[in-house]
Amino acid sequence: MAIDGHKIVQAVMEGSRIRDAKGIIPIFGVYLCLFFVQYYNRLSFEFEKKMGRARREESARLLIEAAQECGYATFQGIRNSWEWGEIVQPMIEKKEDQIMGFTAVAVAFGWGDLEVKELVPEQKLVIRVNDSYEASGYLQEYGQADSGKCYMLRGVTAAFMDLLYGDQYPEGCFSFLAEESFCRAKGDPYCEFIARKNPGLGPP
Repeated sequence: MAIDGHKIVQAVMEGSRIRDAKGIIPIFGVYLCLFFVQYYNRLSFEFEKKMGRARREESARLLIEAAQECGYATFQGIRNSWEWGEIVQPMIEKKEDQIMGFTAVAVAFGWGDLEVKELVPEQKLVIRVNDSYEASGYLQEYGQADSGKCYMLRGVTAAFMDLLYGDQYPEGCFSFLAEESFCRAKGDPYCEFIARKNPGLGPP
């Protein structure tokens, strides 16, 4: 059975209607909240700006690492949740199907129209996104960039591979690293992320 992404998106959307008094959404084993992307983008890009041009690579690395750790913990919780067991697990026939489940959940979270373009087990994952909120936000606020700006999606792409092929949780984070080969923020037609094994095995 192929992974039915539409069914997963529908389940997340239905579940997201349940919120506590603080607006927290308990679903898929994690706590979610609605967040303005403009606010997130401003935090990220202003952090990068404050760090200065000389420390731009360092600031990007910190943002990507934070995203990768967040994605690693969040999707570990998701794949161990009751909802995953009931909705997604019955559709999984092989290990790699989990990646399709992860991307469907990410789509439902509003992170973009993630599409898996290539998956080489234990080696490589390529994800393409046409509507990254980070690329759109950067273009709107700062104009065209000279480097990729989708730090969250870059870290999350690597985290997906960490969860499948890294050491057993929680020791497997940073087993893979991702690069952003294309980004709309710098004029490319879409954003694309490639995760490969980390030759150094540790945060970059």
